Amino acid sequence: MQLESRLHMADQGMGHRLSAIRRQEKLSQEEMAERLQVSRSAYQYYERGERDLPGSLLLKVFQEFKADPLWVLEGDLEPGLSRREWNMARAYRKIGMAVEHRINDRGLTVPNEKKWNAIDFLFGEFLKADQLNKNDGGPDTQRIDSILGLVA
Repeated sequence: MQLESRLHMADQGMGHRLSAIRRQEKLSQEEMAERLQVSRSAYQYYERGERDLPGSLLLKVFQEFKADPLWVLEGDLEPGLSRREWNMARAYRKIGMAVEHRINDRGLTVPNEKKWNAIDFLFGEFLKADQLNKNDGGPDTQRIDSILGLVA
């Protein structure tokens, strides 16, 4: 879906986002309903926001149109930025700041390339399992220190 369409639909409901997908694909409501294997009247209820979109239909929207399911359900938090992208950017920033603080706290000299390699590695671990967070929600400084020990 083009960014311009997503920007206009950011503060609208799910029905408006379904409509945006349909218009982007240049489909009538009848054609959209056929692609999603629902009746036209059922599709119209979804597009008007009069019915909740079932998970099976959300999956079809993703399969047929490659529309981000989270965006279809929730829209954008900021223009052009889905909730998932926003959360990922926030996590990456949090990891980067924690690494930067540990470098400063320990008085290390780490070349920029190695620092970013460490951040990328830690972020990769974060994506696999939230290993960087302790129970209090703060970064695991011991894990950061062990990675910095490899690059410093």
